Amino acid sequence: MTTSDSVQKITVADEFKVCTVCGYDMGFHVSFQKDIDVPVRLLLICPDCGARFDVGWTANLPKN
Repeated sequence: MTTSDSVQKITVADEFKVCTVCGYDMGFHVSFQKDIDVPVRLLLICPDCGARFDVGWTANLPKN
């Protein structure tokens, strides 16, 4: 399994902008993942190493 295949659950205190895997400190990309429990889960992806993080964000997207 590569780094980008696993998703780490993270609890955000004040700010989360540094990757806990590689130390990249300029923020994250966002991806959308369909989930059984919620309409869409938003994941953060480190642009440097590809590590994925779940900070508990979800969204209801409009149906097209």
